[in-house]
Amino acid sequence: MSRYSKWVWKHPTHTDSKSFTIDYENDCFLKDGEPFRYISGSLHYVRVPRFYWKDRLLKMKAGGLNTVQTYIHWNIHEPVRGQYNFEGNADLVSFIELANSLGLLVIVRAGPYICAELDFGGFPAWLLKDPSIRVRSSEDKRFLDAVDSWMSVVLPKLQPLLYVNGGPIISVQVENEYGSFFVCDHDYMKHLEQLFRKHLGDDVILFTVDSAFEFFFHCGTIPSLYPTIDFGPEKDPESAFALQRKFAPKGPLVNTEFYTGWIDYWGEKHQVKDASLVAKSLDKILSMNASVNFYMYEGGTNFGFMSGANMILLSYKPIPTSYDYDAPLTEAGDTGTKFHVLREVISKHEKIPIVSIPANTTKFAYGKVKMTRLFSFLDVVSELSAPHGPVNATFPLTMEQIGQNYGYILYRTMIPKVFLSSTIRLTISSLVRDRAIIYVGKIRQATMFRSFDQASVKLVVRSQPQLDILVENEGRINAFPKMVDPKGIFGNVTINGILIKNWQIYPINLGNVVSKELSHISGEGHENVHPASSSDAFAPAFFHGEIPLTSHGNDIHDTFLKVAGWSKGQAFVNGFNLGRYWPVVGPQQTLFVPANVLSMNMQAIRVVLLELDGDPCYTPHYNISTCFVEFVATPSINGPVHPIG
Repeated sequence: MSRYSKWVWKHPTHTDSKSFTIDYENDCFLKDGEPFRYISGSLHYVRVPRFYWKDRLLKMKAGGLNTVQTYIHWNIHEPVRGQYNFEGNADLVSFIELANSLGLLVIVRAGPYICAELDFGGFPAWLLKDPSIRVRSSEDKRFLDAVDSWMSVVLPKLQPLLYVNGGPIISVQVENEYGSFFVCDHDYMKHLEQLFRKHLGDDVILFTVDSAFEFFFHCGTIPSLYPTIDFGPEKDPESAFALQRKFAPKGPLVNTEFYTGWIDYWGEKHQVKDASLVAKSLDKILSMNASVNFYMYEGGTNFGFMSGANMILLSYKPIPTSYDYDAPLTEAGDTGTKFHVLREVISKHEKIPIVSIPANTTKFAYGKVKMTRLFSFLDVVSELSAPHGPVNATFPLTMEQIGQNYGYILYRTMIPKVFLSSTIRLTISSLVRDRAIIYVGKIRQATMFRSFDQASVKLVVRSQPQLDILVENEGRINAFPKMVDPKGIFGNVTINGILIKNWQIYPINLGNVVSKELSHISGEGHENVHPASSSDAFAPAFFHGEIPLTSHGNDIHDTFLKVAGWSKGQAFVNGFNLGRYWPVVGPQQTLFVPANVLSMNMQAIRVVLLELDGDPCYTPHYNISTCFVEFVATPSINGPVHPIG
């Protein structure tokens, strides 16, 4: 049997009401028996507020697309093993149904692994409770059992929405770019195919995608799955599709990820792709009668702790909060030059629906917000770790081992008395993951970043022996073989070569503080409401400010939080976790604040920052005139950059 003969199930006739198949004789898709070519765009429902789903989908349709493509985000839907979330922004079915109601077809990339520059490539963090787990492998029953359980929940939700059943889903991707994982475990891919067929049946096209390298295709697909390719405008479409033809001699040409932009990293220049370059390549792709999906059509935002990281040449590279991707629709959903240029190219090859292009949303500059320092991080550790408090352990445990999936974790112990009144060298054996702020006697003394040249630091121990290590998870590695990436302290801690034992490990839930009425927290029981010394100015601390919303009328608009003068931390507006800010390394200088976040509190806009490194309020005395953030009407994601360190 050839690699593609299995897929010629039946050729639809005029009596078939709904069908979507592959016509291998004519190298095309058939939709209801007629030749069909999809022009699709990637939009991830969790990266765009549900409030704006319809706006973005309508813009995609007006841009000439007939299909929307999305990943399924396992980590969002099953944040705790066996506990599922399909509400709000995670309402996958409603997103697909909305696309259908607007006349768009849907391609679902179901995973279980998706990459997408998400934390752990979309895998849930709880998989790493045992760091010996082997993901994306048939050789680890723990992983396969988790996958089988998850797929038994999510795939049945897709089955009624398949095109053959009257829904919009025309095809489903199995795994993602498996060839670049360098494992070549075809038994794993066969297991997934059987699992998908069990829940979805035989009347849906299952496909794979790999980058334009022959080795990736050998490892990434199996004969019973239709292989597609991904490449950007720098790659000649003819040579790329020639590679696809080696593995799919007949059938439609498909570029599943045609890159409209690229990934940003903290501390590196914002990535852009010239619209004319993208347009020229697209024109050639469509001239070859290929189907194409723009990755991304709108990138959106890594709200909260969603962003991942990559490991490139042993260098850990975390990804910013903005996932703008230089896409045809900006992070805030605006159309611009690239949107209109690509729309014009599409119109040369396909009839574009006669629909108006929705206007870009109004952006409003709400102005400056005076911030007040409430308390240092260490002052509220007990509240941050409530209700269960610390975990006691002889040796450090990872975040996942104590059930802390994202954000921050605090390790506390006592330095042996022999080291009092001396200078010591503290070493973390397996590198901190990913950034640690180290206190001795509640005074910040050092910062460690995940780097081989920062595996140890010098500390001065005086009369107070308490050692605190606040570790920030800056995003799990989202691709390639090193993506098993437990967070926190993964290994042992030594002082001058002596192993340190007996730790209190505090899971940190920022919501415990942010959700409270902050103006009341800073009173009884909390010291140092304002810095008492220059050393305190660099200790992680919470800040709070608000401005009335009612003075701006009834209309609420998108805006951007500008954090100029601040260093690094986490930002919340009206209790919503906008994401990380790090303007001192760039390139991102503002955080997108969609209107629906402001509407959570119709009376005021309330801002909370957890500032980790150094605020503009203490210069060297508490300075109200510099202690502010600002809501502006224009984003800044292409600012100056400085190396992480």
